Amino acid sequence: MKEFFELLRDRVSKAKESLKVASPWIDACFLESLLERLPKSVKVEVILRAEDFKDLSITGMETFSLVEKYQIDLYLSQRLHAKLFLVDGTFALVGSANLTRPGMGEGGNLEAMVYLEGEKVKELEKLFEEFKGQSVKILKETVAVVVSLQSSTELEALLLEEIPEQSFFWAQKEGNKILCRLTRIYTQGLNVEGAWGNKPWTIAHLMVQSTKSLQLGKVKVLLELKGSKEGYFGTPLKPLTPGDQLLPVAEEDKDLQKVMKTNLSGYSMDVPVRVGSLPGKGVDVFVDLAKLTSTHMAVLGTTGSGKTTFVRRLLENMPKDSAKVLIFDLFGEYFQKLNLEEDWVYHVSIPYTLLPIWIEDIREILRDYGFVLQERSEEEKSFLAQIRSHIKPDIKLSKYKEKSLWEIILEASKGGLRRDVMELLDMLSKDMGQQALMNQPEVFRLLEDALHSNKQVVIINLKEVVSLFTRLNLVGLLLREIFSLARQIPERRLVVLEEAHNFAPERGATEVPAGRENLAINMTRRIALEGRKFDLGLLAISQRPANISKYVLSQLNTQAIFRLITQNDIDAVSQFFDYPYEDQLRLLPTLKPGHLFLSGIGVPFSMLVEIEL
Repeated sequence: MKEFFELLRDRVSKAKESLKVASPWIDACFLESLLERLPKSVKVEVILRAEDFKDLSITGMETFSLVEKYQIDLYLSQRLHAKLFLVDGTFALVGSANLTRPGMGEGGNLEAMVYLEGEKVKELEKLFEEFKGQSVKILKETVAVVVSLQSSTELEALLLEEIPEQSFFWAQKEGNKILCRLTRIYTQGLNVEGAWGNKPWTIAHLMVQSTKSLQLGKVKVLLELKGSKEGYFGTPLKPLTPGDQLLPVAEEDKDLQKVMKTNLSGYSMDVPVRVGSLPGKGVDVFVDLAKLTSTHMAVLGTTGSGKTTFVRRLLENMPKDSAKVLIFDLFGEYFQKLNLEEDWVYHVSIPYTLLPIWIEDIREILRDYGFVLQERSEEEKSFLAQIRSHIKPDIKLSKYKEKSLWEIILEASKGGLRRDVMELLDMLSKDMGQQALMNQPEVFRLLEDALHSNKQVVIINLKEVVSLFTRLNLVGLLLREIFSLARQIPERRLVVLEEAHNFAPERGATEVPAGRENLAINMTRRIALEGRKFDLGLLAISQRPANISKYVLSQLNTQAIFRLITQNDIDAVSQFFDYPYEDQLRLLPTLKPGHLFLSGIGVPFSMLVEIEL
């Protein structure tokens, strides 16, 4: 058989286009003897037998190392028995001999080979292509291969490269592309035959990649692209199987870019707004603004993790006239840092003020300064009744539009109370400044102007409002008016509420005394429950998700979750993560500033995102 091999080597050295080899087993020494003479521009395709582990062992590790060295297109067949050697479609050797030592006559085998040239070779080329069609191609770009299934959407994969957690893969199944995500990486002893038994496809990958650092990973199947409708995807009904190859996702991948502009339903976003990118990929990540205004959003994380910056990026990138936004800015951050055109933004800064809207607020003020009214005398009853008739939890009905708190209290005092009231006003003026008692009409004018501004973004700066009940009352009054406007005038609206745990607290998680009327809490809950009917969305921001009303939190159907440390807060957000969610939850305390998990209705699936700080 040596003369046939020498004939083959001679023809290979003169090849111009292709070398095709089909041999159940191949020794590295014979394959390299052919390849070292092959011109660099010639394409090489090899089909090997891989019915079981024994087939791959006969071929040997050295042969698989040549696959990478010479950039060979490798195919594995479970049924291959033929031996074909084709050069440029014009020369062929066909017979019984494998490209091994026994096959080439060094082991005493009796083999037969014939060579063909010209037109007869075309029939063998067709046969070779049939063999390829019934084989599995070992893709050069493969970065992981499935080794076992834990469920139809959870699997274990052999990682052939150093791959960060939360990376994405593509897999092919019956002509459709399946998107997967690496959720966890771990190592264990990689015993080729013992770990995976009779899985030759996986073992072949291991042999091909034997020079690389190998790890195992948990992989979650996310979605399957189907049909020609833009952005449409379906549930993968046929699971991946051991040996299926996982390919990396490139930045310029058009399918992934298309997926990133779909929402959870699988259809194209109505109003896609860029908020960041996939870490290390540069692939843009979008949120559907239309979903935020209809089903609400939570932005949660520790101080300094990037929450406010995320919201700023969202607002800065939203299209003009896509939504009317009202921001409750508790710390004065948005006006200074929000990078929007001046004609987009209306900013109002509320001065330090006192704004009681319930009679309980008045009682609290009096009690703090030593005046306890029992309403036993007619004077006391008349005093509180007159104040009650002036202060209302409604901007339209309140007398603050015409009278200050100073005037309302002073006019209500009669007889013997007059002196006590004057002393009270004097003490309040010394502690808080007279303006805080006199500027209520100005504050109401500012609120009215903000509510009826035609600018796209309205910022209510509450930095100077330090009184807790005043801040709650101001927010409650505005939320009531916004809700009323949403019912009367159809328009896409979004309320941005900083420190949301103050305005919609879980029971026992607020400084507000139990039983006290709280308009902000009531209206926040109402918007969370009913706002979607009127295209009124709530974007709630908090550093303490455990302190937000569980009911309200459950209504925030898109979530941006940054670093969280305390177990209570991590438990509170666990409902937002894909099951099983342990792999994502364990990463929350380690997230660096600017990194977050984005999930929910407004995005196609849960993902790790990086924003520009």
